[in-house]
Amino acid sequence: MRFVPVEELKPGMKLGRRIINRVSTSMLEKGVELSEVNIERLKSNGYLGAYIADAFSEDIEIQETVQEKNVMDGIDAVANADVGSIIDVASELVNDISALDRISVDLLDLRSFDDYTYHHSVNVAVYAAAVATRMGLPEEQIQEITVAALCHDLGKARIPTEIINKKDRLTDEEFAEIKNHPRYGFDMLYDNPRISSVVRQAVICHHENENGSGYPLGKTGDEIPLYAKIIHAVDVYDALTSRRPYKEPYAPVDALEYLTGGIDILFDRKVVDIMLKVIPAYPPGMDIGLSNGEKAVVIAHTSDGRRPKIKIYDTAKEVDLSSDPDYRQVFITASGILMQENSEGVETLNEDRMKPKQKEINIVVVDDSAIALKQAQSILGDEYKVTLLESGMACLNYIKVKGEPDLLIMDIDMPVMNGVVTVEKLRESGYRHLNVIFLTAIANREVVLRCNKAGASDYILKPVNPIYLKERVKIALDNNLDRV
Repeated sequence: MRFVPVEELKPGMKLGRRIINRVSTSMLEKGVELSEVNIERLKSNGYLGAYIADAFSEDIEIQETVQEKNVMDGIDAVANADVGSIIDVASELVNDISALDRISVDLLDLRSFDDYTYHHSVNVAVYAAAVATRMGLPEEQIQEITVAALCHDLGKARIPTEIINKKDRLTDEEFAEIKNHPRYGFDMLYDNPRISSVVRQAVICHHENENGSGYPLGKTGDEIPLYAKIIHAVDVYDALTSRRPYKEPYAPVDALEYLTGGIDILFDRKVVDIMLKVIPAYPPGMDIGLSNGEKAVVIAHTSDGRRPKIKIYDTAKEVDLSSDPDYRQVFITASGILMQENSEGVETLNEDRMKPKQKEINIVVVDDSAIALKQAQSILGDEYKVTLLESGMACLNYIKVKGEPDLLIMDIDMPVMNGVVTVEKLRESGYRHLNVIFLTAIANREVVLRCNKAGASDYILKPVNPIYLKERVKIALDNNLDRV
């Protein structure tokens, strides 16, 4: 079977895997031929697509990571905030994963808008258990992290649904309420004797960032519990790859690129490295496009997660991209998940909402490296007006003449006048609300403190990951609009 995005489903296609829904248990059974009514229902309910059975893809084997019954039981347990059932489900999920010959979460998720919050918690639990198992943690700890993952968003039950699913930008008050959900979850679990302190700590810390910019406690690095580090990263991955009323999904490869770009800033390096091993960038059954113009479907993993084994549609030829000499210079250029490029910013926690488009956004990039400046232009130039400057002094002169830009992207390590000093001088000159992202090749506590003291909106490690830079820029711009 192969995965077909909902936009490409056609009447008469036969389901290769049933589509589950918490309300009706099984919305559509395996083997059902889709009708126009079925397809419209899938679209309106927010499903990404469906697994289709056909002759071309009949030899594609997709690993079922966990049993469907355990997924449904998990959704019900989380929906009812039934801690006893959550603990039982966690045990079953861990058993499912420990029984796998190869720990890999292959299936593209199928869920509706209505099921998102509960299904999301189960997905996060599956990912977290897989990561913890691959890390070699003891079974007792894998069980604990799975329980914590199932419970991580329980606090959202105290937040009105209209805020959770709001399509428009959240108000400051609404966003502040969203940020309370880790504390709400912690409080809900506090007096339960079956929930350990390490599970509660994972719940309250699952939105903490490595650089201290997270919430609600502002912890950094080693202050953040390992369970929370794992849940944080897989939570963001599942959020990015989901379709929500206010955002389109990212393909797995793009979501993994985002996580990679956030290493040592938002996410723990070891956790992300393990995720790259257990979550395939191109899952079996996914359609892809190649740089030579061919279209294919992924049929199996290889030793290289970015170079799977594929089957070409026009010729039915099977190609191992990791070893075939004829395809050494051929690359995957398109994924079958996204039908169109995302145009909105994606807040890592799925709590950001798109602002009305601005007439023109001016971004100034300052770096003493000509290569870095060209890279920034190529990444951002299609969406924004980008001005490139090669020194701190040039930046001071430009802003004094042209005025404050919407965003300043400033390299820290420059000769004569480094980036932090440049920003401090600008603030002394009256530009107190200057929106700044710092670029640095070094990630340590001292650098973070310097950036924070200089009033940084964010900081990004070099070399810059394009997907990560674009998303952090959009978030910085949105946050700056909040202050206007």
